Parts: sequence; C-alpha cells; structure tokens
Amino acid sequence: MNKRVYGEGPSRVGVRKITPKIYWICHCIGKGAEHYNGGFASEFAKVNPALDPTANDIIYSSYLFLDEKTFLIDTLGPWQHETVMEALADLLDGRKLDYLWISHTELPHAANTAAIRRAHPDVEILTVGGHDHYEVHGLGDARLLEFGDVINLGEHEIEIIEPLFLDHALTQWIYERKSGFLCPVDWALNVHNEHQCFRFMDEMEEVGYSAEQFKQEVSTTNRVVFSWLRWADPEETVAAIDRFYETYDIRIFAPSHTNVIRKDLPRYLESLREAMRMAITGEFHLVY
Repeated sequence: MNKRVYGEGPSRVGVRKITPKIYWICHCIGKGAEHYNGGFASEFAKVNPALDPTANDIIYSSYLFLDEKTFLIDTLGPWQHETVMEALADLLDGRKLDYLWISHTELPHAANTAAIRRAHPDVEILTVGGHDHYEVHGLGDARLLEFGDVINLGEHEIEIIEPLFLDHALTQWIYERKSGFLCPVDWALNVHNEHQCFRFMDEMEEVGYSAEQFKQEVSTTNRVVFSWLRWADPEETVAAIDRFYETYDIRIFAPSHTNVIRKDLPRYLESLREAMRMAITGEFHLVY
C-alpha cells in the first residue's frame, strides 16, 4: 500500500494517489482510536451485530486535483492543522493553490481555511451560497456557488451538483465527468479498525471487509447522521438514488467519511442503495 503518513494519533494524515492528478488526503487515528473516539464501535455493534466491535475509527477526507489549475476539496479538522498543511505543501511542491472549495461550514470540512489562505494568499475560496455566518469560518469574501456551476481546471471540470442527502441545510456535492469522480460529502459514512486505515475499499477487502459490511455500516451510521430518515419514504428514496446513478457515471466514489471506492463500483453502489433503504426502515436506537 503506497502512502505517505504525517503525524500520529488525532493529528495523523495520510496521502494516497487515486489517479495521476487526483489525491486523497485523509485523517484517521489508527491505534488508540477507541480512546479518542469514545469506543463507539461496541455501541454500534449492539444495535447491529453485523458490525465490527473494534471499528472505532472514522475517516475525514480532503481531495486535491493537480491539473493546470489546482483545486482542494475541504480542509480536514482542527487537530490536523499542521499535518494537513505539510501534506498539502508536499503535494503542491511549489505550485500555488488556485481553488479551495468548502462543501459546508462545519469544522471537519472548513477548520483549516484560514491557515490555507495564509499559505496561499491568492487562492480563490468557493463555497455554497445562502449562509449568513461566513466570517466565522474565514469565508467572508468567498465566491458563492450555485448548482450547475462549473470550474475548469484544464483536463478536469468540476461541476457543483445538488445533493441527495444533506448533512446541513446548505450543502453541495461535486462531480467531475472525465474521471467519474463524485464527492458526496457526508453521505455513506463507514467505520474502520486500525488495520484498515488509509486503504481504498478494494484494499480493505484484503483485511476482511466486504460490500455486505459496507451496507450494514452505512445503514447504521446513516440512521444517526441523517436522523430525519425516520420520516423518509424508502421507495421514493431508492428511486431518487436510481435516478442519480443514471445521471452520473460514477467511477470514483470519494465521500468525506468513507474509504474511497475506485474498483467494483456497481457492487458497492448497489450496497449503498440498499443501505439507505435499511436506514429508513430500521429502528433508530442510537438517535437521541
């Protein structure tokens, strides 16, 4: 597994190459995650016995496009301040950062905006329109984007698309047609144990993971993250997912809190579809 790792514990950040011009910058704690994250895996396993009771880690992800123009998706969280800046500097290797896109104003996504602006004073900040508290997150003069807006990077064109599932009332997703790259931000959260850190989903299968495990995890975690699913209609939701899959040719599935899926997409996307049905029709023991 070819990776670069910066820091350790809550500051630890890893870098993986997805394509020659798209990089995954991700945080996970690894050893000791149970201590830092409160040992939630055993609680999840009580609700769904199919879950791994040692899977106490959650990925926080950013993505960097190195095209004619450079484009960073989100910034990771406060704990990763120094390590994400070091990783970004190594990847850019003297190049400037042209664009920084913030999916929504929440610390795991926007916390290092100010630091990145100091390091790259000419960067153009992009984010979702409609908020009224941008200054709190260092986004006071950001360019506000609408669904359908396109950012041309050279070979790649970043399209701002309407999300199926919202973490905040104002969230955007990103799709890139040439690579089939989709960043659906907080959709499809999975958990992992210390042996699965920084792995692509196909590599996780080498250490005991599966599409069935992914389905079980997402069905459970999404009951918590999207608590409003208890009022959703399962058939309407699945139909909306099917329409989304027909609209977008997804070849790289790259959420904020899920191991990147770069192979065998149909099998995992079907598992995700069924996970959302299960999340709606299941019981919500972990929602308080």
